[in-house]
Amino acid sequence: MTSPALAREMPDGSRAYTHPLTGEEVPSVTTVIAMMNKPKLVGWSARMAAEYAVSHWEELGRLPVMERVSRIRYAHERVRDEKADLGDAVHNLIDAWQKGKPSPDPPGSINAYVSQFIAFMTEKRPRFLMNEFTVWSDVHGYAGTGAWIAEIAGRIVLGDTKSGRRVYEEAGLQVSALAGADHILTPEGAEIEMPAIDALAVLHIRPRSWKLIPVSRQEENFRAFLACRQIWEWNHHVKPYVLGAG
Repeated sequence: MTSPALAREMPDGSRAYTHPLTGEEVPSVTTVIAMMNKPKLVGWSARMAAEYAVSHWEELGRLPVMERVSRIRYAHERVRDEKADLGDAVHNLIDAWQKGKPSPDPPGSINAYVSQFIAFMTEKRPRFLMNEFTVWSDVHGYAGTGAWIAEIAGRIVLGDTKSGRRVYEEAGLQVSALAGADHILTPEGAEIEMPAIDALAVLHIRPRSWKLIPVSRQEENFRAFLACRQIWEWNHHVKPYVLGAG
């Protein structure tokens, strides 16, 4: 979702959640996972910059040098934002479908994704229990937004929906963190007990296919997530005072 309930974007681009009753602020699940080094992103960013430069060579040649540099430098962010917009549109449409609400007018670019989602619904026949819900952990100090919890073939599955070219292993950290939270938190501050989760999964929807990918190693994933949470804590509350008299 573009704007999860109780969440706000911070000046550094990260996301934090604020408890509606206590005012406590905690980092989001995705912000915590971002503490993990992702070297492949460096290569991807460089490739996006190179591809943009090659495909816009003549246009760039007519621009001032600094404008040229800026467009090439931030090419990867434009691609990232376009992919995020597509992902948000898919999430919003699926959320409306699952809740029985009027569907937002989708961009034509996601029609193929909608068809694949319908194919998933037809074959797996999930009974959705929760959609776009906020979880909160008092014990570990984080919050996040889960895409869905559904009963599928007699099992309660907590899952996320991805629409990118591939699903990365870090998705295991994400759904494990959501499942490991203390409770579900409503925008009004009510705490709802987390249902007993039997399995974790990622629904990967592409224009020509869909796949429900099981996520294994839940305990190891959750421990790795908590290690990232410790790094986030050091980065924000210890690092500024490491050097000097502090």
